[in-house]
Amino acid sequence: MEPAQQALSDKRVVNAALFELEELSLPHPAVALLRLFILEAVDKYTAAEYVRSKIFSAEEAYQLASDWAYVVEAVSRNGTTPQPPDVAVSRCISQRDGQVCCVSGLRGTFWDPLIVSPVLAIPVDWIRQQDRVLPMLTAFFGAPYLNWWLDYINEPNSMTPEQNHWLVRRSVAQALRSGRVKLDRAQPSMTEFMVDSVIIDTKKPIQMKGFLALLGDHSRAGIRKVDPRLIGTHARFSKSIQIINLARETAPGLSNPLLPLHYVSHTPTQVPLKPWPGRFQLTSILTTPLFRMWLLFPRRLRRLAYEGLRQLGAYLYGVTAGHASVQKLPFGLFLKYGGTFEWAENEFNALRTVRRHTTLTVPKALDLVSEVVNYTNDWGYPDRGPKTYLLMTELPGAPLSQCINAISDDNYQLLARQLQDAVSQLRQIPSVNPALPICNTLGAACREPRIRDWAPLGPFADEAAFSQNLRFPDDPARRGHRIVFTHADLNPRNIMVDQRKTPDGRLEWAVVGIIDWETAGYYPEYWDCTKSLFEGFRWPKRHNDVMKSVFAAMGDYTAEMDVERRAWESGDGV
Repeated sequence: MEPAQQALSDKRVVNAALFELEELSLPHPAVALLRLFILEAVDKYTAAEYVRSKIFSAEEAYQLASDWAYVVEAVSRNGTTPQPPDVAVSRCISQRDGQVCCVSGLRGTFWDPLIVSPVLAIPVDWIRQQDRVLPMLTAFFGAPYLNWWLDYINEPNSMTPEQNHWLVRRSVAQALRSGRVKLDRAQPSMTEFMVDSVIIDTKKPIQMKGFLALLGDHSRAGIRKVDPRLIGTHARFSKSIQIINLARETAPGLSNPLLPLHYVSHTPTQVPLKPWPGRFQLTSILTTPLFRMWLLFPRRLRRLAYEGLRQLGAYLYGVTAGHASVQKLPFGLFLKYGGTFEWAENEFNALRTVRRHTTLTVPKALDLVSEVVNYTNDWGYPDRGPKTYLLMTELPGAPLSQCINAISDDNYQLLARQLQDAVSQLRQIPSVNPALPICNTLGAACREPRIRDWAPLGPFADEAAFSQNLRFPDDPARRGHRIVFTHADLNPRNIMVDQRKTPDGRLEWAVVGIIDWETAGYYPEYWDCTKSLFEGFRWPKRHNDVMKSVFAAMGDYTAEMDVERRAWESGDGV
């Protein structure tokens, strides 16, 4: 078989294994752990084949997840600490690493000193349960990599302290132990590593100076370097470490595989989607006459001020990950910039409309300015066009997409009830253009990335006219719906969640807000349902099932989902 054909065949086996896992409907986080076992393996195909050979029933699959938890915790929780270096060797390690944290690139402080810390604990439990875990480890690492590990476990003194210790900030050592940061080797170098935050909850990334760690000998004295196999193993385990730590709270059976199959079930309390009582922020001042006076200043001056804030925010917080046109600002503010005025104007109005007619928590729209200016484009050439700035308040928490593996199955049902309440409230918002009801929040043309790449559409007098812009426009499933206010992009990136304490003292995840309203408008009632599943391939099956349940209480959209899926498969939205 040709290499390209072999790669395609291997990818199909991996995808088949991931699909079979999802179909087992295991209690969370079993599926998440087994997905990581496959996706983080040295050879994904071998790991996928191993999993497929072991999951003939849900019980076997759950036991396999428990075995993986045992493997990971042999490092993260139950590992043996390598022999610590003496004072002279510690001094050498500090010199080798340049007297700075070799992961973050920062010097130590009084509150966060530099320490010589082990790179990874020694997983002696792997050889205590060889019959049980060695086949799994062989499938994950491959024989040569695993044999190196077994030799090291049996002869830990075969590695010098310089090879398994490094100089890091104390906070970085804690982040490494909990899997919140990892280092991926920049191939083919053996000393350059990309530092990457691994966040699955609302914790903040570690502070860093750049993203490239140079793990060479900065002293130029020939001091031995850290063994990259330790760093590579930690990187492959990092997300599993976090999920297993959470599993100790949500699924104790996974953290102790000798227990019977069992997971804790709590009945989540009902938490309405109401404004979050937060700390004092400048935004509390921004509703005063002082800020209203600011809005009287010339548009050009306000635009320049917001551009300055954008640059300050990028300096203080970095560019917001995954959002090239969104920037976190000081004082509890966020800024959307670039794009067209029509998109921003629609979002500005949508935020005000939702706050006026519902109890949903959304950002407070503070100001919108747009000017045609001369600027240098991304290719370094002079250009001229609109510069638009939408200033709004920040919401607490983190996107559901970031925390999706941190939430138990029962807790996810609470999120479903909250989202159901949110959609119900949105549907009660009155129309702004009764004569042409399918429109944006201002009664003007809709803009939808799925349809003609954001080109303005409508407004439309009825659903039949709107459906002519979709594939299969005459299908019966594209007729006869109420036209309702719609967010139009309820995916996990736009649903903000955070943890709260319940009356009995437990921590529980809840929806604390919804963001990104630029495509909001009045659409057929099925639109929010199908759009929430448009990128369903990106999310776990349990999330997609929850979103289906959110809308099932409002109507049967099975036929609509079928025709939409056919449309997507034929190229809609590409």
